[in-house]
Amino acid sequence: MTYAYQTVTGEAARATDELLELCAVAFEVFLPDYLTSRLVHVAAPALLTARFAHGSLAGFKLGYRRGATLFYSWLGGVHPDARRQGVAAELMRRQHEWAQSQGYTEIETQTRTANNAMIILNLKSGFRVRGFGVDSMGREIVIQRKPLASAQ
Repeated sequence: MTYAYQTVTGEAARATDELLELCAVAFEVFLPDYLTSRLVHVAAPALLTARFAHGSLAGFKLGYRRGATLFYSWLGGVHPDARRQGVAAELMRRQHEWAQSQGYTEIETQTRTANNAMIILNLKSGFRVRGFGVDSMGREIVIQRKPLASAQ
């Protein structure tokens, strides 16, 4: 299947209706307030999307500036009908390429320790484990960081 990819930034990246719809089917448990209350406060958001041929969201990767040269890859998801087709990996590749083109030299993410698929994809994509912690809901997380190509 072929997907149409797009990157939007700034206020356009803060539009949440479609994201909330996808999150409702992509995640086992998702509290809409997690997205809506935090997104209004992040600096320089960037949203990368993948769309099915009919136009609805197949996947997304959302991140924001967390320092002069650090981009934080915050949230991403793929529709169940688009899984195991390389959508998450392609969104990640495009996000890193975009971040590097914007002058970022590192990218960081946090993943629940139970999400082995994402941790493995991150490791295969050049991330290294930087630490462990507990998120705001009390779940264990792994913190991973990757230098972007210009910094390697």
